[in-house]
Amino acid sequence: MFKRPKRPVLASFVFAGATFFFLIAKKVFDYAAPPAEPKDCSFIFPAASDQTKSTSILMDVATTSIPLEQKGGYVNDASCLNKTAVYGITKIHTVDDIRDVLKFARDHHLNVTAAGMRHSMGGQSFARDGLVLDMREFNQLKLDREHKVLTAQTGASWEQIQRLLDPQGLSVQAMQSINIFSVGGSMSVNAHGIAHRPGPVAGTVKSFRIMLADGDVKTASPSENPELFRLALGGYGLFGILVDVDLQLVDNEVYHLETRSIEYHDFPEYYRKNISGNDNVGLIYGRLSVSPSSYLRETAVHTFEKRSFPGPPPAMQQAGYDWMDRLVINFSKTGRFGRRVRWALEKYIQPRMEPCISRNQSMNQKEPCQVTRNQEMYDAMGYLKNRLRDTDILQEYFLPPDRMPEFVDGLRDIVEKNGANLLNVTIRIVHQDHTTALPYAKQDMFAFVLYFNQKLNEKESRTLQKTTVDLVDLVLHLNGTYYLPYQLYYSPEQLRRAYPEVDDFFTAKMKYDPASLFSNKFYEKYGKR
Repeated sequence: MFKRPKRPVLASFVFAGATFFFLIAKKVFDYAAPPAEPKDCSFIFPAASDQTKSTSILMDVATTSIPLEQKGGYVNDASCLNKTAVYGITKIHTVDDIRDVLKFARDHHLNVTAAGMRHSMGGQSFARDGLVLDMREFNQLKLDREHKVLTAQTGASWEQIQRLLDPQGLSVQAMQSINIFSVGGSMSVNAHGIAHRPGPVAGTVKSFRIMLADGDVKTASPSENPELFRLALGGYGLFGILVDVDLQLVDNEVYHLETRSIEYHDFPEYYRKNISGNDNVGLIYGRLSVSPSSYLRETAVHTFEKRSFPGPPPAMQQAGYDWMDRLVINFSKTGRFGRRVRWALEKYIQPRMEPCISRNQSMNQKEPCQVTRNQEMYDAMGYLKNRLRDTDILQEYFLPPDRMPEFVDGLRDIVEKNGANLLNVTIRIVHQDHTTALPYAKQDMFAFVLYFNQKLNEKESRTLQKTTVDLVDLVLHLNGTYYLPYQLYYSPEQLRRAYPEVDDFFTAKMKYDPASLFSNKFYEKYGKR
């Protein structure tokens, strides 16, 4: 006969159940909640003296003749691994502010870097003991609606630009898939996104103004100072401070969104038959599965084809479910089951959550989902900010289309062998770069954007370091390249194999900046002689 448990035993069960429920609830909250305070980025990898010792020139800070937002101390970037001692940080509001700071830096033999959101992950936006120009409040915009040209100061964010352009029925041609970045930062790394035409941002630049080391402001375009134009776009801030830029705009458009699933080795043929040469496709990207059952094999392809629309496109909407996306992404970091759940949600649920234009706004009632260009390119990705003791690392590799299957096979082997925590793989199309001095797309390329997660410790840092070196070797073997704005794990030899133009690039820097006033950690490692 069943006996009722004694009260102490029953209480223990109740207590254990309540404790379990509390722990689960806390874990869900930690995964879904935005950060309550800045992340602790005190862990450093690889460690260096400039990251652990305060700047040696702090004695001068007290008498600095320029206003400093931060005196001495340290800066870091989005990697959370690059804590570096600096002279200080100064906010820029006017062109004269830039000129004054450069004079002060010349007089005191300081290196200078310009910084926006600091999402380059290898210290490209600061230098040891250097002076950092915070450009984010240098952000005025002027629109020439008739000629579809936007003049933007380089501290302006893409989100700020999108909010100006959307009511005017206009859109940018190229930008990253995240809109929080500054225009100057995007120009300095020659960024690209899901708009495969024209490709990198450089192709949309009509002209820009740049302040050189001596304080002189030059205008650069394909016809005026063309060498400086080629060098500063994708020049990582090493030739001067980008002041403002004229960007060629396009009309905002309405697209029909179609999502289909194919095998990864079929993607080149799918692209050749359906995308290449098809002017109706305005945006495209793919995503490789990270689910264990279809790991780096199944591919979701999202294509956006132009559709006619009665009247002006609807206004952009801001997504309101960051907590849900944050929960799913953070859960996927925990292992195989989490990644399986996330891929199922992305495959079956996410397409139904797109901010589609309502049917009574659409000319064709049969269209299952229509979105505007601006809406699809509007993503602040607040859901990537979390309160976990980890960091998310981006990398990007560019492959000739016919070598894509070999790269994916090699990627799968390297990640599994090294035990790296790969959370996401996005495929983009990048057309050949004819504009810049350091082109990553030397022909039409498929770009693979990799999103890794790692704990802030030595073991996982070394795992990702080895994974990066192995992937660089792989992509070079396949006649591809890799993107330079990320961690500086690659060797000088690997750099020169991917970018044989780099020595000419560094030589040209000395022509425009013979005292190396402009510097950063990328230049300190690979360019100084």
